[in-house]
Amino acid sequence: MMPNLGSKKKDNLSRMDRYTEDLPKLSNEMQLSIMNKVKNGELSIEDALNLARKDRDQLLKQQNLAEEEHQPSQYNFSVHKHSHYRWQKRVLQVDFKTKMLCSIEKGIINRQLPFSIVKSCDDGVGSRFSISFKGHHDYELEATSLEDKHKIMQLVNQIIYGNIYRDPEEGNAETHQQPQATQSLREGVLLLHRGGLASFRWVKYEVQLHPGQLTLFPFRCRGPADDEVASSVPVSIVIHLSDGDTSVQKPPSPDAFTLITHKNEYQFKVPVSDQTSAQGAVQRERDAWIHAIDKLCAEWKRKSKDKHTFIETKILQNLSIAEDAEDTNRDLESSGGFSGGTIIYPPVPESLKHESGSSVVKGPSPPSIPAAPPLPFKPRTNLRKIHTKAFHWDLVGSEKIAKSFWIQESGGRIEIDTSRLYEQFAVRDLGTFGAAEQSNTQHIMLNQKIAHNFNIFLKSFPVQPGELKDKLFIVNEEDGGLSDEHITSLRRYVPTVDDVEMYKSHQGPVTELHIVDQYMMEMCNIPYLSTQLDLLLSLRELPIGMNDLQPLINQKIRMCMQLYNCRSFVSVLEYLLAIGNYLNENAGKEKAKGFRLSSLTKLAQLRGRDRKFTLLHALVEQIMLHEPCLATFTEELAEFETVPGASIKGLTAEVDVLKNELQKVIQYRKTSKKRNAGAHHPNFSKDLKTAIEKFNTDLAALTKTCEEMKKLYSVILVKFGEPANQDSQDLFGLICQFVLDFKRAHAETI
Repeated sequence: MMPNLGSKKKDNLSRMDRYTEDLPKLSNEMQLSIMNKVKNGELSIEDALNLARKDRDQLLKQQNLAEEEHQPSQYNFSVHKHSHYRWQKRVLQVDFKTKMLCSIEKGIINRQLPFSIVKSCDDGVGSRFSISFKGHHDYELEATSLEDKHKIMQLVNQIIYGNIYRDPEEGNAETHQQPQATQSLREGVLLLHRGGLASFRWVKYEVQLHPGQLTLFPFRCRGPADDEVASSVPVSIVIHLSDGDTSVQKPPSPDAFTLITHKNEYQFKVPVSDQTSAQGAVQRERDAWIHAIDKLCAEWKRKSKDKHTFIETKILQNLSIAEDAEDTNRDLESSGGFSGGTIIYPPVPESLKHESGSSVVKGPSPPSIPAAPPLPFKPRTNLRKIHTKAFHWDLVGSEKIAKSFWIQESGGRIEIDTSRLYEQFAVRDLGTFGAAEQSNTQHIMLNQKIAHNFNIFLKSFPVQPGELKDKLFIVNEEDGGLSDEHITSLRRYVPTVDDVEMYKSHQGPVTELHIVDQYMMEMCNIPYLSTQLDLLLSLRELPIGMNDLQPLINQKIRMCMQLYNCRSFVSVLEYLLAIGNYLNENAGKEKAKGFRLSSLTKLAQLRGRDRKFTLLHALVEQIMLHEPCLATFTEELAEFETVPGASIKGLTAEVDVLKNELQKVIQYRKTSKKRNAGAHHPNFSKDLKTAIEKFNTDLAALTKTCEEMKKLYSVILVKFGEPANQDSQDLFGLICQFVLDFKRAHAETI
């Protein structure tokens, strides 16, 4: 008997309803189309689901492509880069078009690192973080705001995801959307030991383990009243396992384990729940996490040792752009203080004898005291300990002492005026802040290493705790505001949300606290402290940045104008083309119609019978024989006789960063108006408005000049047949070298 088609359709529809939740999220039209096919008996439930998934994947790909068109391919951020115990200002450029991570200083691209060697990205205290690479030292960085830090880490994580989960069929696709990660290997809820400068607590996260990383999502978002605090909390935490440096350890506690990465240690604990309340269930859950993570860590460590994995290091060896001297010392560069959330600075000894192991300053010998009878002696208790500024010298190695003048040991013959030294280099007592000199045994709530560095800073900080809040609302230093150095240093000690909770819960007089904790307590009571410090730093750096960039942009304009108008340089290139074609024709090669300017670097490599005579000498000789006046083309390219320095790409990135910083200042002013932040500081509101108006005018002029520079350079590229993406730092650099080489060869020829 034939089955009832109507009942079959109804059965299919009822089954379809049960599978509705399994259907991927599609448009209404697509869902109706699939439902109708099921209704008509054209598709089974399984086929419908497979078709829906296929359509969903296609839809997601289209959405990603659409979003890609509206997203910038290049991101520029103002950061401070740690090197030689100093934080130096840089622009960090993430360029998805060239797939390069660039470090830019005043328009000069110091380093271009390919995306393929980016290994991991680790969080640090406050706005600090680090990026690790294959075959290259780490970058220890500090963003200008927490928002910038989170955005940079998000972009770097996308790069790392692309390295791990890249689709072989797509190859080197231009998209910079986060690739679709493989299905998670393990999921669950874990507690993570989080801490600020002084506070620690266990925070609950939903955790997903993927082949390349461990991703932690906040279990529930706290609802702070302070929107600044809300912006300081990242959406998720990503711990990379793919860098080959991660490992997992099992502490004695049955519910805990520790994940150790290149920079950080993450302490996890399995929470007690309905699923783990049975005896031994917590430990089994913990062991399951350890086993799964350890297996992945071992696999990535094995891969990282494979020589084929590090083939990208060859790219670094062939980079033509040398990094500046600050990056040559790997040990110093990697000491930025990300271990355990602490800040590491060079040690500051209490006296000079701690620096060298023996006393350097020798005062007059004490008077001799007869052995018997002993003179009565009562120690003086009112002597104050002498504090002077430390001198951070670099010690001569012991192996070099014997060959240096230090072997003479002349220190004993030198007399110094210690009172004069103290007068010039004394550091006032902590008692200046209204607190007695604290003993070394006094308890400090702040992290010990951070407290040590903060204490050093406070000794030279001429602001008492109660004065700090008002100082934050003075725009200009000459009006009594904080100095640039003070602002930069204070930003590194801004208390976290948990720190604020801990300090505000303190019971007892504030005056009994150590001066470090007194300052932290005061900072905890200042609303929007981080935002205010970021604002002041932007207000100080904006005019400096514009003043630094203007002459560099003007120089590039002059270089473009000279190169464009120098007809004699074109004639020299024509001579070179004729010479090259003659040689090639007689070598059995075809004639060329033109050549890239990068060919100019090869002239000195082609030598004649006389090994000292090169193709460059031949060019000079031909010009002197036929048109000697052309030899003076170097005078028309006077700007190219010096190091070309900044690149147009780098300068454009610098201007872009200035625009972003100014927008932050403008946005701050709008927000502060809503909450009447400047109501008690009328001068602050007035000065801020004046500063913004001036910055707007100056930046508009700078932007116009920058656009003129870019337009002129594009004309140059067209004129000389160079690719549109040719960087001026390379192009102008080789022209500069050619000018110098031509002048030298000309001098040798005549």
